[in-house]
Amino acid sequence: MTLNSRQEAFCRAYAIGAGGTTGAAGVNGARAARQAGYEAAHAAKQASRLLQNAEVAGRIDEFHAEQAAARAEAAEKLIDKLEPVYRSGLDAGDTDTVLQVVELQARIAGLLAAGFIRPRAQRGPLPARPEDNQGHMEFLGLLDGGEGGEDAENVPG
Repeated sequence: MTLNSRQEAFCRAYAIGAGGTTGAAGVNGARAARQAGYEAAHAAKQASRLLQNAEVAGRIDEFHAEQAAARAEAAEKLIDKLEPVYRSGLDAGDTDTVLQVVELQARIAGLLAAGFIRPRAQRGPLPARPEDNQGHMEFLGLLDGGEGGEDAENVPG
């Protein structure tokens, strides 16, 4: 069975949401049914029936997969845009910039949800000697797969 136009519209509205924006769960079933043209008085029942239909559920899953792929592609592009800043921070020995770029990349990748790395300007003066940054630079080398990278699997996390 092929979905008719209202069923297709319901799937799109349910999975993607109103106006083409994607929320965590799109919109609720009754609202999606109303948006698809089903009668408002029976929208909740119609949504329940539609959601029990295997083809409708499959189409909603397809929309979710398309959205997930689009988000992953966008995240990858953003992470790639940060890479030159990361490299220049490493070259300049600017630990704050490097750590902030790593933090942003981790947030974009969904690996970091709470907490942040405060810029040094907000927490006190710069270290007196460049060797004070050595521990940070070694840690960043591990993250980057550089020197000491073979021990990366031993790092807790």
